[in-house]
Amino acid sequence: MKRKIILILLLNISAIFSSEAKYNELNVSNSYLELQQLKYGKNLIPVGEITSSIIDSIKLKPDTVEFSITLETEGATPTEASDLNVNTMKKLKSYLSTLNITDDNLVTIDYKNSVKTIEKEDDQENTNYQATLNVVLNIDNNDSFINLNKTLDKYNINNISPFETDKLTNYYLFQIVSVGNSESKTKEDLYQKYTSITNELKKIGLTNFSIKSSSVSPIDKDTINEQRYFVNNTLKIKINKLDLIGKIIAKAQELKMQVNNDISYSVSPEAIQTAVKEHETLLLNQLTSKVERLVTQKYVVGAPISLELQSRYPETIYQRNNFSSNSTMFKMVSMNYSDVDIYTPPEYEITLTLSGSFETLKKVEHN
Repeated sequence: MKRKIILILLLNISAIFSSEAKYNELNVSNSYLELQQLKYGKNLIPVGEITSSIIDSIKLKPDTVEFSITLETEGATPTEASDLNVNTMKKLKSYLSTLNITDDNLVTIDYKNSVKTIEKEDDQENTNYQATLNVVLNIDNNDSFINLNKTLDKYNINNISPFETDKLTNYYLFQIVSVGNSESKTKEDLYQKYTSITNELKKIGLTNFSIKSSSVSPIDKDTINEQRYFVNNTLKIKINKLDLIGKIIAKAQELKMQVNNDISYSVSPEAIQTAVKEHETLLLNQLTSKVERLVTQKYVVGAPISLELQSRYPETIYQRNNFSSNSTMFKMVSMNYSDVDIYTPPEYEITLTLSGSFETLKKVEHN
């Protein structure tokens, strides 16, 4: 008896749950229909969906430029080199502040200290000069040649060489040299030596001589090794006023700074975001028009179910002098920092793809 009662109770409970479930299903169905009627009215009913996409592009002009400047200073001590670097950088930053360029636009990207051994002339050594005369003399017999050697031996001149051309034969060349601690005194001594030698040559019958060439120059000094200290400071400048590039470069060169070959142009993220946002409505209208053409006249395009916007930036926008660039940079090269090439940057192109799914509606015919 208890079993039957329990079974009956279970059957009654099951019937209640079943009725409740059908009631909820009916409510959901009615709510869905009511929602669709609110969206599209009583004359349209959703029958499916369609997915499509549209591709478009926008072009932007670069609004940001960045480049780096390196200052190398030298001193007899590390402190001297560092102080000179700091003071020169202060002059540059002071000038940049007049252009409303603050520390927020400046980043030190490299700073190095180094010491080098430099070979230089000994300043303590007096400068000496050497003057020379190349004399050509005609000799037509051996006795005259021997007498010439004896005469030149008195002046420590031991090198006599033949001097022959197509027009001259039996001519010989010797060199008279004088050394002194001043240019004028050295030349004066050379001329006196020349006069003495030629007077003796005349006495032995050698009169056919002439000066072929002459020169005077300082004698190279001895060199010494000296340690010098260097500081290399590289500053990156990033600004959104492209018309200031020339002024900054000119000032840097005035301060003996090196403008590096890394000038690049880009479009700021804010500008990209604004441009994409302004283009979204146009893309949606284009996508909706495309879907309406696809469904022809049999169906009506409803509200979008989902939308996805993708943007694509080319890996290489611009290359110059074999230097590649990333998606937002345009590289340039200046092989000589005193002659920097400021080029006009190309436009920056962004490809946008809008994909979406739309409800397709069918007209309801009422009898």
